Amino acid sequence: MHRDIIEAYKAVAPFCWTQHEAYERLVKQPAPRYYVTPKQAYQVLLPMMKGDFEMVNMMLPLRRKMYYTLFDEVTKMIEKPSFRNKSLRYIMQFAVLRPAPEFFISAERAKHLRIWLKNGVIGADGRIVEDKLPSYRNTREYQRKKVSKHKQIK
Repeated sequence: MHRDIIEAYKAVAPFCWTQHEAYERLVKQPAPRYYVTPKQAYQVLLPMMKGDFEMVNMMLPLRRKMYYTLFDEVTKMIEKPSFRNKSLRYIMQFAVLRPAPEFFISAERAKHLRIWLKNGVIGADGRIVEDKLPSYRNTREYQRKKVSKHKQIK
């Protein structure tokens, strides 16, 4: 997702007057895929397929929009002959890889991701480089990892 955001930003930014406008347009650009795992999508869409929309309706607006869009995509896929009589779990493997109509993140989140990528906080593998993010260094998770690494050395 990080690389895709950078590419979308490079495509949009030259045509914008401000960075804020660039981020607003960036998040509305089509994304190469849905940025959710097949397992996560299955766990949310299974109740939706049964008519229970309670879980998805409690989500934040962008996440809710993503799952409703993915739900529409899956219902179209089920009608295709190649996916008839296949399990929902099987279909999810292909559904999340289909192009998404947008990134389903806020402009503020896109801005932070781009800054983190630029400053090396997010590494080439897409994971957070813990030592480069000051706010992460103050979390309990980081402190526990640090203590457990120290114990392993002794």
